[in-house]
Amino acid sequence: MTRISLPYLWFWCFAAWSLGGMHYFMHNPGGSGFYLPFNMVGWIFISLMTGLGLWQMTLNRSVSYSRFHLWCWLVLLLLLVPLLYPNRGFADHALPRLAGLAGGLLFYFALLQCRLNETARYRLLYLLLAAISLEALLGLIQYYLLTPGNLIGYNTDTNRPYGIFQQPNVMASFMATGLMLACYLGLADKRRLPVIRQLWLGAVLFSVPLLLVVLQSRVGLLGGVIGLLLLLPLAWQTDRKRLLIGLGLVLAGIVAALYSQSLNEGVQRGVEALANPGYRKGYWQQGLAMIQASPLFGFGYGDFERQFMEFYNASRVAEGLLPPMEPNLDHPHNELLYWGIEGGLLPVLAIVSVALALVRLLFKAPWRHALALAALVWPIALHSQTEYPFYHSLAHWITLLVLLYWIDTRLEALHSQPYRPWLLARFAALLIPALVVPFMLTGLQTARVVTQYERGGGKEPELLLSASNPLAWLTRLEFNAMSLRLAVGSAQQNTEELQAYVDWGQQFVLHTPRANIYYNMALALNRLDRQQEAEQLLQQARYFYPNDAMLQEDNIDKALQTLDQGHVSQADKTAMIGPAEES
Repeated sequence: MTRISLPYLWFWCFAAWSLGGMHYFMHNPGGSGFYLPFNMVGWIFISLMTGLGLWQMTLNRSVSYSRFHLWCWLVLLLLLVPLLYPNRGFADHALPRLAGLAGGLLFYFALLQCRLNETARYRLLYLLLAAISLEALLGLIQYYLLTPGNLIGYNTDTNRPYGIFQQPNVMASFMATGLMLACYLGLADKRRLPVIRQLWLGAVLFSVPLLLVVLQSRVGLLGGVIGLLLLLPLAWQTDRKRLLIGLGLVLAGIVAALYSQSLNEGVQRGVEALANPGYRKGYWQQGLAMIQASPLFGFGYGDFERQFMEFYNASRVAEGLLPPMEPNLDHPHNELLYWGIEGGLLPVLAIVSVALALVRLLFKAPWRHALALAALVWPIALHSQTEYPFYHSLAHWITLLVLLYWIDTRLEALHSQPYRPWLLARFAALLIPALVVPFMLTGLQTARVVTQYERGGGKEPELLLSASNPLAWLTRLEFNAMSLRLAVGSAQQNTEELQAYVDWGQQFVLHTPRANIYYNMALALNRLDRQQEAEQLLQQARYFYPNDAMLQEDNIDKALQTLDQGHVSQADKTAMIGPAEES
């Protein structure tokens, strides 16, 4: 790479994201996707890298591709088919995740066009490891150094480090991936490593196991332990002395973690808690039952939350064996089940075919090396079957794609075909960042003002009007705006405002039946002297949320008395988009 080459610029853009953009912090109410600002920052860099790669394709005058990557595009086309199904009423809710898939594959395609040599590809892996190391450093600071009232709002009482991700399990699978990457680079990189790099790899082998233990995450521990077992045959064959040193560092990290836990007053999860799948077992069983009930068309893209809640609660009432659902469940904690419930068997088979294509690719390597390569993607792949890391963290999605790119280019030569319509490619290269960068920047501004509004107790409505990109945080903005209308309607006994909230809420719960929306609608109906409708609505809400204290009769009566006294009472706004579930 030369200083004026686009691959050189691409590489430094990737470095800027890995070492900076990935770790961007801004206060936010929690959630997933764009509700976490570091994801918006990440897409800015991804769009720039995609544009650079597409432009490089025109300079190459040919398109580079691999058979595995082509298969991924075919699978994406298959995942689009359920958009045509008859139950596509809420399919627009699935468009963001489909766009995320397409954006990731475009990033992969752009990376292929850069035609990086082996040295540059190793640098990519080291950059990923540097990004993971920075998150590990942040996790150690959170665990050992932060005090109550810290600037980032880290909970020192619970004290389960989460890095930038705001969720311990997401942090854990990222750390486990870093452990695999450090071990793999120590084994596969045959070049003479500088002493500083050897010390760096050793520090990762010590610090990451330490964090995995104090994080107390099942998916992180399983990802790390099984990944190390997959790496063991290659390590034994390559350098047994280095293997023993590495295992010693891992063991030292574990011992340090156990000692630290004995001194720490944070949450301690015992062996029973770690071995108990909790709610997930019931979710998975009901998810499989839903796929069996509608294997061809599923229950409709974008309609998981309502359909799963109705199916689950029907089984709970009929069988009497299932516990009440967790609130705000918008994913079954298994990616295959998610696509199967919404789209039937076709999306499931399509995703499984990608896994099989990867296995076919791995069979081209000697078995020890194949297991080591599989270890690289194992922690994130495992996490996708127990939660939803790709919706929570763009870093996980891009990390997985880079690791797949490494495996792909390591085991199979790229193909190339002449490409003549350079104008179209250059137009796309300019258009993608031209659309994405302003959208994300204005989205960050919207995130800032909405967070400021909510943290201020909703006392400055003009902040909502100053949001420059409502689409980025549409659900949250809509909820805040309608809650404000409810407050005004209740305070002024404005029937139009109260009815507007009821109309909006009834449409909202058709696809997202949240307890706080039912609660607010019940208050509005009572203020409209339609007590019978309010009671019917509450009965439906209690069917979905039998243990929610907010929906109990005495709480409703208390809220109405408060309203009658001239005060405004609203459900907690943060219930609209609750924090990610923990494992």
